[in-house]
Amino acid sequence: MNGARSRESALGWIWIAMAAGAFAAVTWYCWMGRLGLVAFGLLAVAAVAFALGRRQLSIASRATLDMIAKTLFTVVGIIALLRHPIDVGDGARLPIYDAIVQYLPDVDARTFFIFALLAMLVKFVGVISSAYSWHLLLVGQRIRYPFWSAIMTAFLIGRFIGTFLPSTIGLDGYTLYEAGRYSNQWSRAVTAKALEKFIGMTGLFLGMVLTLPFGYQVLVDVTTQGGRPQAAPLVAAIIALVGGGVSAGVIAILVWPALLTRAMASIGRLLPGGVRAQIDSLAHSVGAYRGQAGLLFAVLFSKFVTHFTTAVPYYFTALAIGVTGARFWPIVFGSMIQIIGTVFSPTIAGEGAREAFQALLLSKQLGGVAQAVLSGALGFIAAEAATLWGGAFLWVRTPGWRPAFTYVDGAQVDYAWIDDSEPGGLEAARRGEVRRFAAHR
Repeated sequence: MNGARSRESALGWIWIAMAAGAFAAVTWYCWMGRLGLVAFGLLAVAAVAFALGRRQLSIASRATLDMIAKTLFTVVGIIALLRHPIDVGDGARLPIYDAIVQYLPDVDARTFFIFALLAMLVKFVGVISSAYSWHLLLVGQRIRYPFWSAIMTAFLIGRFIGTFLPSTIGLDGYTLYEAGRYSNQWSRAVTAKALEKFIGMTGLFLGMVLTLPFGYQVLVDVTTQGGRPQAAPLVAAIIALVGGGVSAGVIAILVWPALLTRAMASIGRLLPGGVRAQIDSLAHSVGAYRGQAGLLFAVLFSKFVTHFTTAVPYYFTALAIGVTGARFWPIVFGSMIQIIGTVFSPTIAGEGAREAFQALLLSKQLGGVAQAVLSGALGFIAAEAATLWGGAFLWVRTPGWRPAFTYVDGAQVDYAWIDDSEPGGLEAARRGEVRRFAAHR
């Protein structure tokens, strides 16, 4: 018996060593400013190896390893942010930190810090709005957590984790994980997350359409640079048609959720039995939003605010670096298009794509490619600085942590499915569902 435990412990430490090696490589890529699919793959290897090794060690060893892992993750996350490379012109690329330090002597320090702080504060308003929309969608599924101590902190942790991951995978994955882990209602949480993405993209398209009349000059600038100025009206019409069509279609679904549930039921009938059961479960969860049009429109408004306050900071970062004559609406409209491009970009945290879109869309508005690139990079910094301290809340999420309350269908849950000796997650939740089903039988 002791020999088996010894072997298990030795194997556990081998897995931990593999995790340490993979994460050391991630750290090197972060320092070199070369986050990409290779670094993403190494991070996945580190996470899986750590989880496999951790479960084969004693509780005391787990506690020590958790503290070390959270410390390293926090430090390397900050390194990844500050070493993020941008093109500063003439083919030269510098880490954000070095580019800012190099540019600062040409900028009034007081102006820089005032407008950079404003950009950060505006973005934080958007983060709160986004977290509130997630809160509302969970409430619509009859799952309720304390907003500030659970929902908001989960959002901050998710955004911090997202420093390493493409698009919004880190944020979406972590907030879904906590919603499912502590409620044990995975199908409801998945439905809420899917609807959040659905409405979120609508809020972004809606923002683009609403700011189009005020930012039309951006399209004129881009088409003129491309040698086809006469194409600007056609491009505007396409944006209005696509963005307006998507917005109108989703608004119809918000008013009549039955449209979506019927479509899902029709699709489910064409699929194999096991998949059909999952589709039926999701359709039932979507049906929970019937009669809650007010709540869904509040979610849409919150998502519009989220994306609008993601675009606005780029105006303030332009002012921060001393761009004179910067115009609010063209910069906001151009940044809305940039955000759409960045969301669908496969790059880590939008690396490179954000700056490329800003240069393409707003170089004339901002007085040059260098200014457009740097304001875009600073917009990223402002957004991350507003939430980077979310890494601190990662320290609170020990295996024994619980929200102050978790109500499902109006009743406080007992968390019986969570094993404090395990790191938790989907597997633990599924085990809890099996135990609960057996108990009911």
